[in-house]
Amino acid sequence: MAQSTSELWKTLIRSRDVTREYAFDIAGTWYGPEQEVSHTVESGLYEQFGIGNASTAKLTISLFAKDIPRTAAIKRFIRLREGEQATEWLPKGIFFANRRSDDSGYWTVEAYDAMRKAEAVWTPDQSLTFPMNMPAAAAEFARMMEVELDPRTVLNPAYTIDYPANDYTIRDELRFIAAAHGGNWIMTDEGKLLLVSLLSIPPETSYLVTEYGSAITLGGVKILV
Repeated sequence: MAQSTSELWKTLIRSRDVTREYAFDIAGTWYGPEQEVSHTVESGLYEQFGIGNASTAKLTISLFAKDIPRTAAIKRFIRLREGEQATEWLPKGIFFANRRSDDSGYWTVEAYDAMRKAEAVWTPDQSLTFPMNMPAAAAEFARMMEVELDPRTVLNPAYTIDYPANDYTIRDELRFIAAAHGGNWIMTDEGKLLLVSLLSIPPETSYLVTEYGSAITLGGVKILV
């Protein structure tokens, strides 16, 4: 999702010579580009195209470290660099270590974002009443997942859910809420729970652009394709 960035970021993102650097805060210890060997992130708005998804992102990272605790929180950051110019670090996901292996200080870690916490079966607190409106339900699920509900999430208070049956998980309920609103749930780069409605996705443009995202113009006019 869109983040606030500096003017330098906006300039460098369109440069041909820019490089992307990543860093990680793992259980409070900072690991810069010099410690990281490689990493990949598997994520997406859809598990399959459509609505009613609650997608989990997976991080696999290899790096040199003294120790990585069990279930360590791993905060991923990115910045842009061109020569001596470097931008601010921006958050790029929060993950929690699941599997890890150590070979004389060379660690390989598999981690997932907080959507993984939604796999728990939902046993509602006795203080809750049903039917429950969906905004209240989403707030309760975010609390149980120990995350914030992104303020950009818009839910219809007229829509409700019933008391869960058949060992429904929190994720099952989130999917139901997402489907009712024509969207999908994700964890944002800042680690917040966000419902992305398909209706909120900006329309595609048909301008011809360079590989760096800049519009190609002819006599100052953008070229349509």
